[in-house]
Amino acid sequence: MKPLLQSRLVKILKALTKKESIFLIIAALIFFGSAVTYGVSFVKANTYKVPVHGGTYREGIVGQPSFINPAIPTTETDRVLSSLIFANLYDMAETIKRSEDGKTWNVRLKEGITWHDEEKVTSDDIIFTVDIIQNPESRSPLGSSFEGVSTQRVSELEVKFTLQNPYAFFEEEHIKNLRPIPKHIFEDIPVTNLKVTPFGLNPVGSGPYEIVGHEKDRKGLITDLKLRSFDEYFEKEAYIKNLDFKFFKEEGDLISSYNLGQIDGFGLTNAEPITERSIIIRNTPHYLNSSRYYAVFLNPSLVPESIQNIETRRILFGSVNRETLVEDVLGGNGSEYYGPTPLSEDPGFEYSASSLSGLSFEMVVPDQSFLVKTAKQIEKDWELLGADVTLKISSLRDIQEDILRNTNYQMILFGNIVKESNDLFAFWHSSKRFFPDQNLALYQSDRVDSLLEQYRQTFDREEQIETLEAISDQLEKDIPAIFLYSPHYVYVSIPSLGGFDDLRTINTSEDRFENITEWFVKSRRSFTNPHEEGEQLQSN
Repeated sequence: MKPLLQSRLVKILKALTKKESIFLIIAALIFFGSAVTYGVSFVKANTYKVPVHGGTYREGIVGQPSFINPAIPTTETDRVLSSLIFANLYDMAETIKRSEDGKTWNVRLKEGITWHDEEKVTSDDIIFTVDIIQNPESRSPLGSSFEGVSTQRVSELEVKFTLQNPYAFFEEEHIKNLRPIPKHIFEDIPVTNLKVTPFGLNPVGSGPYEIVGHEKDRKGLITDLKLRSFDEYFEKEAYIKNLDFKFFKEEGDLISSYNLGQIDGFGLTNAEPITERSIIIRNTPHYLNSSRYYAVFLNPSLVPESIQNIETRRILFGSVNRETLVEDVLGGNGSEYYGPTPLSEDPGFEYSASSLSGLSFEMVVPDQSFLVKTAKQIEKDWELLGADVTLKISSLRDIQEDILRNTNYQMILFGNIVKESNDLFAFWHSSKRFFPDQNLALYQSDRVDSLLEQYRQTFDREEQIETLEAISDQLEKDIPAIFLYSPHYVYVSIPSLGGFDDLRTINTSEDRFENITEWFVKSRRSFTNPHEEGEQLQSN
């Protein structure tokens, strides 16, 4: 039967003219092409993208690693790398128990956590780390936050923290940010010598990734640092097997490297719109909410006397066009701010033409292009009302070492980073008016001081919100600063990167790696919804 069918088909094909044969071939190609396209579409529409372990991801960073140690990080690059190599105490904890008065916190470690050299992590490592942080000779940036905190060994896996005063956010602000370092590596090394040990660039941590090695150029600069996933990580092993960090002197060099396909992703160092970055190859920008906000802080001892009048400050506050700032300066990737938290709303201050006539003052601006653009737009808004504004553009180094140290400014455009707890004590309490503290407006208010202290000692969430609203209301009433905007943090990656969490709020640049174990560059298609199996996925 089969040979007979083939014979008939051959006769039919031979009977076709050349033109008919061509049409038949074209029709067949269209049919098969459509079938393949439909098949692919069907598979994509009815399957899920499931991560698979393996692959390499190349990250670009502007800067150099110096001493990769979370207790004494030297640079922002050190902090980023430390977040991958050292686990934080919050993730390592099996239980976290607070006393009723909020002064003691007991943290018990999970069983079986090891350092990358297979030594066991114990409560002694935690106590040792806090001792290093509190040692004045270490000059740890965490020193002030752990001031007055004592530690006590309860057992091999449990440690007790004792605070001088109740602190409602000790878990979020301290336990979550404490990344223990190994006592058995550093205990015999004087604190002053820690940074000259070989463990600065070859650290032994307990996080999801461990150091493989690094490469230097002829000048001794590190060009490449390789990490691989730690097989014995106490939580789930990271999907991406290898992380390859490449270091650049300037952002332009980093972007050129991305355009050449030499790196797969990078975070942006400031709030310039991505459209102004000359990124020419395919990319996926991830816009993440940020806890960073910018404001013009007023120095009450140096601003003109008329600005000490609340009505003048209301005009200055109300006449700034925040919508234009967000659109023109940030490319729409940010949020308008009317206070130190998103709780503050537009107070609707009114003003009239020439209402700032005769007012003359100077504003210090960091020499960063997006802040200079911001200052020039504000200058335009205020000069339309008659003010004479002088912009003093200075380097960040000059601002930090001279202008802020000596409070030598009438106004200063600057940023604050408020962590997820929304604890504003460091920025607005009167005790924080002196360098190097962060009350840049030199603000003093007995009522706000009391509310800030109350907020820190309140454990009920509803009461916390009420207190925070009261703080915001009082700051709105007093106007010690002209609040402007909060720019989004932008992370750029290759389109094939999966598992990136776009819904997180970024406090500092290392937070972009908070869910690094979920990132993936290799995947397979599955007809079964992995959500139902408890697996992680990125759907179609």
